[in-house]
Amino acid sequence: MTDRCQLNLRLDGRRDFLETIKEVAAAEGLSVNAWVIRTLEQAVANPTLKSEAIPQTLAIEEIEPMLDTILDNKLAAKLASFEERLGKLRA
Repeated sequence: MTDRCQLNLRLDGRRDFLETIKEVAAAEGLSVNAWVIRTLEQAVANPTLKSEAIPQTLAIEEIEPMLDTILDNKLAAKLASFEERLGKLRA
């Protein structure tokens, strides 16, 4: 038996947002549930840096490796998304 857990999310006053989510999910061939789960997985795998996490006195040489890592993670997520879509098109 699958362990079923649930997240209830209210979008009070944001019907337009819900409609946009439905459109994007449909365009990607996913259910809203699958799209939201995939989006949350990507967000957890690629957390953004908080502004207080970067001291104001860092030199560009110290910032570049952090930016490279962030960009690499975002690119990897995008490529995975493209590969997923291509796999569905081939099926």
